[in-house]
Amino acid sequence: MRALLIGASAALALLCFSAPLGAMELVVFQSDRSLVVEHYTQEGDQVLLTLPGGGQLGVPLRTVRNHYPGYVPPPGLTDPAKELPKNLPFRDIIGKYCQKYGMDCKLVAALIKVESNFNASAVSPKGAQGLMQLMPGTQREEGVMNPFDPEQNIRGGVHYLRHLLDAFQGDLELTLAAYNAGIGRVQANQAVPPIPETQLYVSRILALYPTL
Repeated sequence: MRALLIGASAALALLCFSAPLGAMELVVFQSDRSLVVEHYTQEGDQVLLTLPGGGQLGVPLRTVRNHYPGYVPPPGLTDPAKELPKNLPFRDIIGKYCQKYGMDCKLVAALIKVESNFNASAVSPKGAQGLMQLMPGTQREEGVMNPFDPEQNIRGGVHYLRHLLDAFQGDLELTLAAYNAGIGRVQANQAVPPIPETQLYVSRILALYPTL
């Protein structure tokens, strides 16, 4: 259980949960923190957030920068990639596996843009490979035999991202930091590690996400 402070007066002890696959909402705070919630309800100058694990959190409206309905596509959506630009590379594959694992197509597209700029042959100096820049250990865990095959890479990357999102209780900022710096570093810090590369990485994805 981890406390998330919002502003000077609101605090939440987050409960562990497995996020459902129904439609949810992404809330981005003025502090650059983010949270995935089931419902967002504004009541005057207060916002009531219903959490996936049960329970509710009330925060001042002034602490919320924006919120994005439909963060997780419904499982029954026939064309989950329809929210993405039609000319986006690998659009159908992204939609296929986001629907399967209950992830947001725009988030995955933003991550791929930042990770590899949609270059399926990309290799980083540290050995990460393919569209979602999977490290060899992650490839083994996710059963990715050929990291340069777009379908295998996206399948493995989306499933791994889902695992991280569940592990960090819907906190998108920590999820992205763990994808970049490793889950151990984020768990040790209980925050985005003080690594300039990781901090920039998280900021770039969060900035790009709502623009797709």
